[in-house]
Order: sequence, then C-alpha cells, then structure tokens
Amino acid sequence: MKAIASPRPATFLRWIRPPQQARTRESLGRILDAAEELVAEKGFDDAAIVDIARQAGSSVGGFYRRFRDKDGLLHALHERFCEEARATADDALDRQRWEGAAAAEILPEFTAFLVQIYRERHGLLRAFLLRGISDPSVRERTDALFEHLAGRLAALLRERRQEITHPDPELAAAFGLHVVIGTLNQTVQVQPGTLALSDDRLTTELTRVFLAYLGAADPQPRKSIRVTHRRNRP
Repeated sequence: MKAIASPRPATFLRWIRPPQQARTRESLGRILDAAEELVAEKGFDDAAIVDIARQAGSSVGGFYRRFRDKDGLLHALHERFCEEARATADDALDRQRWEGAAAAEILPEFTAFLVQIYRERHGLLRAFLLRGISDPSVRERTDALFEHLAGRLAALLRERRQEITHPDPELAAAFGLHVVIGTLNQTVQVQPGTLALSDDRLTTELTRVFLAYLGAADPQPRKSIRVTHRRNRP
C-alpha cells in the first residue's frame, strides 16, 4: 500500500445553514430552531407544542397557523435538515478543500464530522430514523440525501483511484458510508451504550473499517476535529 502523506493542518468542517428569506427566517425559522433545541433536550415525543411556541416567542395559535400538527412540524424539520445537510456535504467534500490530500487523510476527518453531528443532533436524528420506518416521505428524502452524500464522496475517491485496491470505488463509497451511518444509527440512536467507546475511539475504529474495505492505507494518529456552525446570511 502507498505510504501516507505528511499530516495536514486540521480541516475544520462546518454545518452549513443556507440563507432564507427574511420573513421565513424571522417566523418559521424561530419555530424550527426552538423545536430543534427542545427535541435535542427532551426527544420529539416529549417536546410539547406549547413549549416550542413559548421558546420561539410565538403562541400556540401561531404554531397552528404554520403546521397542522406535530407531524407537519417533523416534516418541516426534516426538509430543512436535508437542505442543510446537502449544503454541508457540498462544502465538506468540495474537491478544492481536499486538494493534495490522500483518501487516508479525508476519511478520518469526514468520519469524525459525522460522529459529532450524530452526537449534537441525536434527538432530531432519532426522530427522523424512527419516522422513516413508517413514513415514505421521510424515507425518500433521507434516501435522496444519502445518494447525494455518497456521490460527493465517490467523486473524491475516484480522483484517488491509485490509492484504493477496491475494484469499484463508487460502490465502495456508498457501501462504506452505509456501514458508518448504520453503526452510528445503532450505537447512538437505537441502542446507546452498545459499544463502550469514546467518540475518538469510535471514529478511529469506523475509519479503520472504511479504509480496510477500500484497501487504502491506515491514517496517521490524528487530533479530534471540532464542528463549527455557520449561519449564512443572505
């Protein structure tokens, strides 16, 4: 296998929130922001509409002018999450960001980014995961988001074909991503505590699995990255 390139400076990946129209940002955005905070704290089922409205500086009547019920809220949260996640993937997996980097440098940082997102948004992601079992709309949006994410990752791996022994890098990107996300769904959302591992260790082991499947070199020891949040302004 190829030798690993010299360590690069830490690449701080960030969650992207695309700009919204002023009225949307000031009204609907406040309700969605409040809902996200309460879902993270209490879970979706226990986040009461009255508490969401109060935290958003609105009223229960204002909530129902926007949403028919909590199902409508969940769909709005999922639509916004998918929009932001697509923008985040475009930024995090942009080819210029990783120019000159080996696959064994990209995957540790990207995997760490996914682990931290799962920790930060576990309540919201758990609600989406559970609803997607029975709701075709949520499932279809989730599948489309996965295809977008896998496509961006596959594009980076194709440019590093000489580093990978797997015969089909595009398939490997999608399959490896399924393994990482499936493990996070299980260990963070469905059965927390199944693996008694720190986030750093979980990231390390998931990265090893992914790189071994690709047939790429193991990464050098790495420092933890941090996820920063950026709210783009119009």
